Formats: sequence, C-alpha cells, structure tokens
Amino acid sequence: MNLMDLTDLMDVMRGIQGTAPALAAEGPRHTGEPAGTGTTAEQLWLLGGVALSLTAAGVVAVAAARGRKRDH
Repeated sequence: MNLMDLTDLMDVMRGIQGTAPALAAEGPRHTGEPAGTGTTAEQLWLLGGVALSLTAAGVVAVAAARGRKRDH
C-alpha cells in the first residue's frame, strides 16, 4: 500500500463518516486576565499536598544518609 492509496482510503472514510478534513483546533482564548486562585479550601489542600511531598522527600533523604554512614 503506498501513500496515494492511504490518502484515497482516508478520503473514503471521511465521506462515510460525513466529516471534512480536520483543521487545526483553536486553543483557549487569552483575555490577559490572571487566572483565578481558587477557593481557600482548594489552596489549603494544595498547600497540604506540597507539605506532604516535602516531608516524604525529607524522610527518604534522612534514610539514605543514615544508610551511607554505615557504608564508611
């Protein structure tokens, strides 16, 4: 199957589906306004998630440092 056959097949499929060739999709329109910051509850959840992630990273770092002290 060559490229021309694939092009013909795509044209047939578009005709069956009743669709025209897709154009580039339009993205969101930017108005120049800053994004909304969300509610206080949402901000607290996000802050808690960041704190939990940093705590977990700290625990892993301490465990790794303790393991390295025994190696020397």
